[in-house]
Amino acid sequence: MTAPAREAGARDFAGLWAAYAVSNLADGLVVITFPLIALTLTSSPGLVAGVKWAQTLPYVLCTLLIGVLIDRVERGRLILAAHVLRVAALVLLALAVAGDAAPLPALYATAFLLGTAEIAADLCTSSVLPMVVGRDRLDTANSRLESTRSSLNEFVGPPLGGLLVAAGTTVAVLGTAGAYLVAAGALLLLFRGPYPPPRAARDEPVLRSLRSELAEGLRFLWRHRLLRGVAGMVCVMAGAWSAWTAVLVLYAVAPGPMGLSGTGYGLLLTTLAVGGVLGSLAAGRVQRAIGVRNLLAVDVITSVIMLATPALTSQVWAVGAATLLGGVGSGLWNVTVVTLRQRLIPDALLGRVSSASRMIGWGGMPVGAALAGLLAQVSGPRTVFALGALACALLLIPFLTVLREDTLRAALAAADRAPEQDQPDQDQPDRDRPDQG
Repeated sequence: MTAPAREAGARDFAGLWAAYAVSNLADGLVVITFPLIALTLTSSPGLVAGVKWAQTLPYVLCTLLIGVLIDRVERGRLILAAHVLRVAALVLLALAVAGDAAPLPALYATAFLLGTAEIAADLCTSSVLPMVVGRDRLDTANSRLESTRSSLNEFVGPPLGGLLVAAGTTVAVLGTAGAYLVAAGALLLLFRGPYPPPRAARDEPVLRSLRSELAEGLRFLWRHRLLRGVAGMVCVMAGAWSAWTAVLVLYAVAPGPMGLSGTGYGLLLTTLAVGGVLGSLAAGRVQRAIGVRNLLAVDVITSVIMLATPALTSQVWAVGAATLLGGVGSGLWNVTVVTLRQRLIPDALLGRVSSASRMIGWGGMPVGAALAGLLAQVSGPRTVFALGALACALLLIPFLTVLREDTLRAALAAADRAPEQDQPDQDQPDRDRPDQG
């Protein structure tokens, strides 16, 4: 990357970073406000967990199509469109709340739209980042984005959301919409671009092109043993974390066993953010010290601790400490896995393969949320926490087979050596491909 290109990239990264920061603050508001709004409408554990289910359902239904769109259009504009969609959805919900016409289905529909927009914005940000900063600076850029996400999404957003809900539901919804509006403004003012898709549009019919492009991304992921294995592990962990998130509000907020207020619940979630910031900032140093494989294993272990603790005790200090550890592991994992994808997947396929990976990985989230609601209805939240911890513990087995350190290093070295045009959509079996473990 030339000096002028680096200067332009630094400017655009600042704009991308600013928009990402404010939108993640808004995401953090949603994390706390939507479950609390649901609690004002129903006391059913299954229906409260339905908010998380609706917000994560787009990972199954929409992710692949969004990935194709990312590889077809200018990515900055798509991020902007996602922010505008969020603002519109929340304004409509605020109007419904103000008119006392906001039943649970309206809350679910808004959660679904916000989840769809979040997928588009996050995947676009991840896909455009190598074009903005260059692949040699991805570790640093991802660490900054992830630490920002953790601090604002999980540290600042939840307690602020609790305060906004205390001021009134309409205030909370409009405040969240305002944050997304600021994110859109930051992108318009600071992110110049343009960053068009790194591939020419095909001259074939749209539907045929759509099918072929979807298949191309799925084939690349399926034939890449390392990426495929990571996606499978993310699926289990995301399902367990989603189940924990879906019913934690019932367990933590009075009259639940922990007896917290809405603000106290928000403060509990900030421990997750503190851990996430620490983990994301330390990811590069930890990776150099213990290797990628051991770093990812740390997240599995801390997730087990975080999920198992509320199954064993309702002591606030213990649950808070375990949540802090879970955040540290999550920060380490997120920075490392995102950078792995960006280095292993060619730019021309980055949107589609990343979306396919997220569909498989985060597709576990609506399943986890739905099962959590059913289990909590029958046997209480403690059962949900215990089963989630068990599911994550079983993930230590794949680390003995799929994620070997020598395999990871060989895959990264091969991807860094391979010409861009030689990577996508090769019809070779796994054993013949040097970039697969």
